[in-house]
Amino acid sequence: MTGKERLICALEGGTPDHVPVTWELVDRCALAFTGTTGWRAQCDAHRMIGSDILNLQGVGPAERIALRPGYSDETVQAGTEGPWEVSQRTLTTPAGTLTARTLHGGMPHDPLVHKITQTLVKTRDDYEIYADYLDECARTVEYVDGNSSEAVDYVGEDGLVNWWVGDSVYHIAMLRDVSELLIDLVEAPELMETMFAKARELTQRRILAFNDSAAEALVFDLCWASTSLLSPEMTRRFIVPEAQWVVRNVASSKYVIFFVSGKMWDVLAMLVDTGPHAIEHLDVLGDVDLREAKALYGGRTCLMGNYSPVVLAHGSEKEARAEALRCLDAAGPDRFIISTSDEVPADAKLENMRAAVDEANKWRGPAS
Repeated sequence: MTGKERLICALEGGTPDHVPVTWELVDRCALAFTGTTGWRAQCDAHRMIGSDILNLQGVGPAERIALRPGYSDETVQAGTEGPWEVSQRTLTTPAGTLTARTLHGGMPHDPLVHKITQTLVKTRDDYEIYADYLDECARTVEYVDGNSSEAVDYVGEDGLVNWWVGDSVYHIAMLRDVSELLIDLVEAPELMETMFAKARELTQRRILAFNDSAAEALVFDLCWASTSLLSPEMTRRFIVPEAQWVVRNVASSKYVIFFVSGKMWDVLAMLVDTGPHAIEHLDVLGDVDLREAKALYGGRTCLMGNYSPVVLAHGSEKEARAEALRCLDAAGPDRFIISTSDEVPADAKLENMRAAVDEANKWRGPAS
């Protein structure tokens, strides 16, 4: 089987020639392995390792928003703070102005790490300004295929080309300090539902644009559907309805993969019930027992992940092989794809990643 055939077989419930391995290998690791960034570098890093290509970032339809006079959204470099470069985002609408600051490049060994030091939304009144901005985006947004077709040609039979789209809760959560957002959800749930509904207009348009694009799989980022962040009741209220809409409205020829990190055992059943082709990453540092998840849900969705990124960075080659065998014995051979439980770190060892792929290639079942 090719990498593409192997991934499709697992996503559709079959048993591939061997369990696929596709890391969440994005720009931090790609830069370390190839010296450059972008979706091509991510593909090249996968090929260096021998893993199947999926979970690309930076691929998908292109979103074009032509803001009308009175609206603007600009990011400029605003000096330095110690070793960090400062960027400032200024968003203006007739309702007011919001600013945010982010620090970049302060860690030479991991230069893509950034930290937000000032969020756009600082008070609940600021939501009104951002709501006006979302309305304007919904009025003016257009989509074109972007680089999806180019990526399909570049990836070829080595994997699947995805588009990574965040859900509406993720969109709004990125605007606000985490602790303040959690308080907003408890104290002002109706306000938050209004914000999520406005963000959802863009999310739904992105899904329709995905259907019209050459991209083959949707990675739908539900990272807030985690009991590390929200209660199961909040997940059911704020996140599940949109997840259901996505599954119903993605084209039947394409694949839907939910992304969740952190603890998720208490919400896993409700996410499986929505009907995605796969759920990742079953965080090894969270609360999902892979073997139990396979027994309960392995007949209904493909499970992805649970491989420790810490082992890739700090373990020996022997430990990397043992970690692969743990995952394989717990969840193989069908409806399972090995992947890291979240992003591959920049200091991951190439030999460890190759060793894990080699174990998956050789594995023929727990009794072998």
